[in-house]
Amino acid sequence: MRQYLSRRTWTLALAASSCLALSACSTGRSDTAWKLIQQQQEKQTLVRQHEADSTRQNTPSEPDVLMAMIRETQEQQRYFASLAYIDAYTKQFGRNVNLDAARANALRMTGQAEQSRLAYQALLNTPQAAEGWHGLGLLAASNTDYSQAAAHLATAAALQPTNVEILNDLGYARLHTGDVSKARLPLGQAAELDPGNAKVLANLGLLLLLEGNSAQAQALMDRAQLPEATRQQVYRLASELRAGTMRAPTVNAQLPRDEYAGQSLYAPMTAPYGHTPLLR
Repeated sequence: MRQYLSRRTWTLALAASSCLALSACSTGRSDTAWKLIQQQQEKQTLVRQHEADSTRQNTPSEPDVLMAMIRETQEQQRYFASLAYIDAYTKQFGRNVNLDAARANALRMTGQAEQSRLAYQALLNTPQAAEGWHGLGLLAASNTDYSQAAAHLATAAALQPTNVEILNDLGYARLHTGDVSKARLPLGQAAELDPGNAKVLANLGLLLLLEGNSAQAQALMDRAQLPEATRQQVYRLASELRAGTMRAPTVNAQLPRDEYAGQSLYAPMTAPYGHTPLLR
C-alpha cells in the first residue's frame, strides 16, 4: 500500500512538473511572438518615417519652384517672363542676391538700358562683380563705345579668366577698336576652352580675316562647319571693319537665341523690338 501511494505520489509530481514545463514553454512562445510583432511594427514605423522624410526633402518648396522657373526662362531667353518671376519671388520671399545678376541681364535684354546699368553697377562690390563688369561692357558695346566696352570686359575677364563668354566678347570688342593683336589672346583662349563653340570660332575667323589670313579663316570655318549664312556675315563684317563702315546698333537688346541658332554673336541682323544683337 505504501509502495502504491509512493508511486502515485511520484507520478502526480511528474505530471505537475510536466504541466509547469508546458505552461512555461507556452508562455515563452507567446512572449517571443509578441516581441517579433513589436519589432516588426517598429520597423514599419521607421520605414514610413523615412519615406515621409524623403518625400519632404524631394518636394521642392515654393521658393525653389520660382527659382527654377527664373532659371528656365533665362535659359530660354524669355526675359520679360523672367522679370515677372523675379518680381514675384522678391515680393513673396524678399530679395535674393543670387537673382541680382539675372535681373540685370533681363533688364538689358528687354531694352531697359538705364535700369540695367544701375543694376550692373550694384554688382561691382559683390561676389558677382564679374557679371557686373561684363554687363557694363555689353551696354557700352551696344552704344558703339568699344573702347569702354573692352576696358569693362577686360576687368570682367581678370575676375573670371576661364569664362568663355567674357573672353569671346572681349576679343570681339577689341576687334572693333582696331586692336587686332590684343584680340588674339582672349579669342584664342575662348576657342581652346570651348573648341566646339561656333560663335567663338566665327569671331576667330573674323580675326584671321582682319589679319589677312584668308586661307586660314576659310579652313577654320570649314572645320567648324559654320553655316553659309554665318560665313557671309563674317566676310561682310570683316569688310566693314576694314573700311570703318560698321553700322551702329539701334538699341540695346538682342535677338532671342532660337532665331539665330548656330550663328555667331556679332551678326548684324534685325531683331524683334527693333534691336540689333551684339556680342552675346
